[in-house]
Amino acid sequence: MGLYKGLHLYFSDELADRWPRMPNKGEVFAGKSPIEYMQAGGLPALMETRAYVDAIRGGM
Repeated sequence: MGLYKGLHLYFSDELADRWPRMPNKGEVFAGKSPIEYMQAGGLPALMETRAYVDAIRGGM
């Protein structure tokens, strides 16, 4: 839930809803979409993605 909220605080609603499926050049994702990264990495990847979103919006 925090990941979803963080995306909507940082991006427009449309982009926040698309972002998890978009290829991402961020160091964490290495060109994969956040969804691909989280599916492959399980709960630790989900937590890291949440931390990433918090960091880009200045929450860390």
